[in-house]
Amino acid sequence: MKINKRHIHCRPFYLYVFFIVAALLRWTIPLEAQTTGSTTVNYKVIPNLEEVKDHPAAPDFTLVNPENKKVSLKDFRGKLVFLNFWASWCTPCREEMPAMERLFQQFKDKGFVILAVSVKDSRKDALAFVKELKLTYPIGLDPEGKVGSDYGAWGLPVTYLIDPKGIVLARAWGPADWYSPVARQLIGTLLDAKK
Repeated sequence: MKINKRHIHCRPFYLYVFFIVAALLRWTIPLEAQTTGSTTVNYKVIPNLEEVKDHPAAPDFTLVNPENKKVSLKDFRGKLVFLNFWASWCTPCREEMPAMERLFQQFKDKGFVILAVSVKDSRKDALAFVKELKLTYPIGLDPEGKVGSDYGAWGLPVTYLIDPKGIVLARAWGPADWYSPVARQLIGTLLDAKK
């Protein structure tokens, strides 16, 4: 039997190409379009983000914003809501909120809103924090921490993704890079699913 040496040397190249293509597919396939309640979106592309399996309705609440006007979760029906619980004294919150601002700026005109709830924080400290970080998304003040407690925000930050009908899709315990390419792809995919 005659062996063609040229084919032997090409085999590692083909294996290399195969593994590169497989790796690229690994990062793009999990984020296929989703309909609410389906499991086709891989929320785990964001560390600490988990799908909420039973998809409960998000409990409504009303708080005041920095301008002393009422803000309710139901005000944002029809939009994908990124509900974040934070405090001015929370170092991980301080680290993730600039990325959240960039995420908000990119998607705010596409049916996306961030509602950030300050938990167990003085009004003065919360407002100074918002001003320092130049945050423009809606803020709710929860000085007693009642809403935070209702949502299980015992450690901060905590984030919930809520669909346009008010159904909880996913929850993140702890900080995340919310402006990473996979985070932006996830938000884009969820927004496309609502169309």
